[in-house]
This record gives sequence, structure tokens and C-alpha cells, in this order.
Amino acid sequence: MNPEKAHTIGPPVKKRVLKKNGFISLRYRFILVTSLMLLLLLTTLALVLGILQTQTIQNRIEKRGMSMAKNLAAVSIDHLITYNYFALEKLVNQAVKNPEIIYVIIHDKEGRVAGYSKRPDLQNKMLVDKISLNAIEAKKTFVVVHSPEPGHTPVMDIAMPVYLPGSQDQWGTIRVCLSLELMYQQIHQTLWSILILGTMALAIGILISNWAAQRVTSPLETLVNATIEAARGNLKQTISIHTRDEVEILASNFSFMIQEILAQKQQLENQVKEIKQLQQYAEKIVATMSDGLLAIDMKGIVTQINPAARTILGIPREQIVKGHHVLALFSKEIPLADYIKQSLKNPSGRNQQEIHLQRGKKTQVLLTGAGILESDQKQNSQIIFNLNDITILKKLERKIRQNQRLADLGTLGAGMAHEIRNPLSAIKTYVALLPQKIAKPGFLEKFQRTVPREINRLNTLIEELLELSRPPKYNFKPTDILTLLQQSIELLEGDLRAENIEYQWDIPNKLPRIMVDSDQLKKVFLNLILNSTQAMPNGGTITIQAFCKQNLLILKFGDTGHGFSPELAQNIFTPFFTTKAKGTGLGLAITHKVIAEHGGQIEAKSRKGNGSCFSISLPGRQY
Repeated sequence: MNPEKAHTIGPPVKKRVLKKNGFISLRYRFILVTSLMLLLLLTTLALVLGILQTQTIQNRIEKRGMSMAKNLAAVSIDHLITYNYFALEKLVNQAVKNPEIIYVIIHDKEGRVAGYSKRPDLQNKMLVDKISLNAIEAKKTFVVVHSPEPGHTPVMDIAMPVYLPGSQDQWGTIRVCLSLELMYQQIHQTLWSILILGTMALAIGILISNWAAQRVTSPLETLVNATIEAARGNLKQTISIHTRDEVEILASNFSFMIQEILAQKQQLENQVKEIKQLQQYAEKIVATMSDGLLAIDMKGIVTQINPAARTILGIPREQIVKGHHVLALFSKEIPLADYIKQSLKNPSGRNQQEIHLQRGKKTQVLLTGAGILESDQKQNSQIIFNLNDITILKKLERKIRQNQRLADLGTLGAGMAHEIRNPLSAIKTYVALLPQKIAKPGFLEKFQRTVPREINRLNTLIEELLELSRPPKYNFKPTDILTLLQQSIELLEGDLRAENIEYQWDIPNKLPRIMVDSDQLKKVFLNLILNSTQAMPNGGTITIQAFCKQNLLILKFGDTGHGFSPELAQNIFTPFFTTKAKGTGLGLAITHKVIAEHGGQIEAKSRKGNGSCFSISLPGRQY
């Protein structure tokens, strides 16, 4: 197809992105992931060890405090019963000589302070702080860890109620407060040790991961650089990686792939060159071809039109056609617009058709055909119309037919001499005998019967000759062939019944309306039916068939008469050729002429004694 603008072959080439924003090397990713894993591992280890060490030391301190509280309870029970505060004060002061013990408090039965280490001023007083109140109210051993003051090291406070042996009566409470500073010192030392060792392990791990990552990523970087070069178009490169693992296999496969791509690229370039040459060749052919080419999409929008189509349709070269609706361009060309409409409605059923366009006082004849262009999805995408101006060809056809009629005059002359000589001889004979036998009885009656008959015969011959030789003046209009056949049969139905002849139909209910001269075509039908009737003097059957085939309307007239030989079939449409005892031999010649003027063909087939069949093919231009 000849484009109005050049098209590029293939999709547009996208710009290759070699490195995206936020690119991070695989080696650094590997080192980062390894470092994060080591850091997570060390942090988890420090937390677990800190918790375990805290629980262990705290349990040990708690046990020591519980043991001390039990001993104080056993020693102080008698003093609590007797309210010997002096002895209890002395007892608590002796207990705090242990450096791990911060203070020791003994509450009496009423909850007052019976003894407070190194705080004699609080003796016999009630402590109202929350820890003291909870300790006094506790019915069993009470242990709590708290900070005496904000920002100070937490302490462990153990409160143990004192009961008389075998009794549920509480006579007091022993409180021992232990320092946890040593525990936290040990925990801090442990954490510092873990931190130092972890830092060393992290550094060693980073070094090892860097070495391992470099072992893995170095050949991969070689492959990445090779892919970048390949993306830039450098396919002639050699990749040499020997790692004896999957990376080496990957490099080998990549090298093989590059070689395959290089070979396919070369093949594709050759194919692109061939396609460009074919495209240029097709464009030149379409641009220089004498046939017009018009392409529209399935919505009726013009996609292509070549110079020949512009010339044929009278479209100026500077007028923009592409992108416009085809019916807007040819709205005044009613036959062409109707053909395009039918093609859009039924794309698959449009074959060649003659279209007559009125150009002022002249008529332009176009031979038009439509073809479907399918997409990759096998759907109709465009309709391509082939336009051929056959106006001159039609004029030549008429001249050829006229010349053929003139050439046939020699044959007609010989036939006419034979046909005219017989009636003229009879008339001459009777005219010569008229003076001698006019008085003879019966002669004048015979004269009046023979001479007018021969004159009528000459008149009929002259009328048929005039009809055969005069230029055609046909009135073509859309006609229903089924109705025309029915009318022809109705005219001869009485004659058929009189000759004991039956007729059969093999015609569909719906035949296309085609452009014909109904009077001339009815004359053809009547002539063929009469010929079949004369071929069956003893009766028989006439069969009429009609059907459409390849945009042609086929009509067949068959009979069961005596038939004729194949040799006679070759001359049966020749003027003055006849096998009948009576007849001029012009009927089938006139029939042939009428069918030819309709742009159709007529053929005769027969066998001696097996009947005959006349087949008519008419252009099936539907209306």
C-alpha cells in the first residue's frame, strides 16, 4: 500500500537503563546483611546473658537474705514476746555489720519499730512508707526490689512475718534490706566484656564477609560489565570466569547467549533490509499502478489512497483524504457510496462489480472489488477497494461488438439471399403466370393465399434482421428475476398445456434484484421456452433452475426433447442456422445478442435424443 507518509519499520527503540537510582552493590549488601546479623546476634547474646546473670545473682542474694531473716526471726521471737526493745536494737545493729546489708528493721506485733539498725530515733514509731506498710501487712515472706531514691542503685527488701511455734498469731516482722550494687557491677563487667568481644567479632566478621562477598561478586561484576557492554551494542566480547561453581556456568551460558544474539541480530538486520526493500518495492508499485487503491478501516475512515485512485475519483492531489470518513467524500457518488455501505455491512461478500458514475453528460464506468485485511487477531481491520476505470474499455467493447456485427453482415448476406430467394421466386412465378391464368378457376384464390404469405415471411425476416443489427437501446433497472420467470411461464402456460408439456421449478424464494432490461430478458425466456416446446412434439418436461454462484446469477432451461449433436451446438447461435423445417434461424442469435448486451453469457449443451439445456450467466449486481 502506498503511504502518504513514510513509516518506520518495527517498534521504537527504548533507551536502555544501565544503572537505576538507588543502586547498591551486591558486595555492600552482603557485608551489610552479615554485619546486621552479627550485631543482632551479639545484642541478643548480651540481653540473654544479662537477664540470666541478673536472675542468678538476684536469686543468690535473695536466698542469703531469706536465710538471714530466718535466723533473726528465730533469735528475736522471745524478745518480741517480752517487748525487749533493747535486746532487739542490739540484735539489728550486730546484723548490719555485713557490708551487703543496708539496714535491718524489726516490727513488733502492733507494727511499730522495735529495732532499726543505726536508727535508735525511730524506735517505737510507725513507718508509713509504702514498702513498710506492705511488709507489716504481709502474712508470708515478702520480697521486693526498689530504688530508695530516684537515680540510686536498686535494693532488695525482704520482709518475713514472725509466728509463735504451733500458732497463727503474728508477733512481728523481720525486714532485711540487701544491696544490689555488686550484682550490677558484675553485670556491667559482663556487658563490657561482651561489647569488646562483640566489636572484635563484628570487625572480623566484616572482614570475612568482605572477602567472601568479593569472591562471589567479583565474577558477577564481570558479568554485569559484560551486560552493560552488550546493552551498548558491543556483542563481540569474551568472558573468562573460572570459579568452578554456578557463576562459571552462568558466565558460559551468557557467552553462548551473546553469540546467539549476535547471530540473530545479523539475521534480523538482513531481514529488516529485505523488508525495507520490499516495502519500497510495494510503495513504488502501488504509487505507479494504474488501478486505484482505496483503504478504509471498519468505521469507514480512509487510511490509504494512491494517486491512481485520486485520478479516477477526481480528488485533487492537495486535498487531504486520510482521516476523513469515506462517505463524506463520496456522498454525491450514490452508486459508489451504496457499494461502500454494503461492503461495511457485509465485508466478506463483496466481489467485483461495475459502478456507473455520472460525470456531467458523460458516464464513467468503474470495475470495483473489495478485499478484507485481517489483523494479527484474525479480525477484520481494513477493507481495500480496487478501482479500475473501464470506461474506455466499455466503449471499445461496444465498437468491437459493432464491428463484429458488421463482420457478420457477410454471413447475413448469404443467409438473407437464401431466405429471400425462396419467397421471391414464388412471388415471381405467380406474377409471371398472372396474365395467362387469371381467368383460370382457382388460380386467383391460390395467388391471394401464397403471395401475401411469402410477403409476410419477408417482412418477419426483415424485422428480425433489423432487431439483430440495430444498436441496442436498453432500459436497465433493478428487476426481480423470479417474477420475470413467472410472467414468462404464464404467457405460454396455455400453449404448454396444449402440447402436453409440464414444467418444473428449482428456484429459491429469494433471488437478488439485478440490473436488466425486463422486456428484452423476457423475450429471451419466451424464446428459450418456445424452442424447448418445439423440440418436444410428443410432450415432455421443461425444467427451469436459478441460483447464485460467485457473484453470478445462473439460469438453466432444460427439456426432454430430441436434442442435437455437440457439433450443432457450436453453431446454434449463428444467424440463419436452424435445424427446424420452418424458421429463420435468427431467434437464438437475437437471444445471444440480448444476453451479451447484459454482460452475460449463454451456452447450449445437448445430446442427440437426450434433450438439451441452455445455461445463462448474468452479473449478479445486487440492488
